[in-house]
Amino acid sequence: MAAPSRFIQVGNGVSIGLGTIDLSTVLQHFAMPQVHTVVVGGPQDTFVPNTVNAKVGDTIQFQFSSGNHTVTQSAPDLACQPLQATVPGALHSGHIPFQAGQTTVGTFTMTVRNTAPMFLYCATGPHCQLGQVMVVNPTSASQVVAYNRLAVGAPANIDGTVVAGGTVGSIPIENAAFDPPAPEEEAAPGGPPAAPPAAPPAESSAAAATSAAATADPAATTTAAAA
Repeated sequence: MAAPSRFIQVGNGVSIGLGTIDLSTVLQHFAMPQVHTVVVGGPQDTFVPNTVNAKVGDTIQFQFSSGNHTVTQSAPDLACQPLQATVPGALHSGHIPFQAGQTTVGTFTMTVRNTAPMFLYCATGPHCQLGQVMVVNPTSASQVVAYNRLAVGAPANIDGTVVAGGTVGSIPIENAAFDPPAPEEEAAPGGPPAAPPAAPPAESSAAAATSAAATADPAATTTAAAA
């Protein structure tokens, strides 16, 4: 929506602009920063969601679910390889684990400094080649698909070196954006129940016959043994 004006007040006695002003652009510029949440890991090794559209000043909070994962930046054409190898200070969260029964969730929070696409992967084990990748501010929906294809064919999954580009922290489990897995049930006190006693070995048919004969006629048994 455009409105003809010589100026527009933006607060504290400050005014900007002359001529025709695009009010939607002004409102977007002064909108409050948003917090975008991404769940890392879980029942499958994924980023959920695997794309985020954020403006400058927004923050992205990565919450680490089941397993052990990282958020590591790569170049767009070098999936599964840390950008830190050529750009010191490129984003890397380090490994942040989560186990069932924890009361807190590990987080890594970054502030968006520009709207250029940022390519991220998990540097744990083969997670990157299994498709644990995402793109911040992709230029198109197909960009994350192409990046995933590069990751699947990557010859190796290489770890970052130092934590950079954000802040490691934690939040209470009740504030997590995912349902935590239930802790494994513990064994009952005293250990598992004892196994029932083994049944006595069955007698052979010959021995059973001899035993039956002995019961019926002890003398016959003695004669059979002498023979």
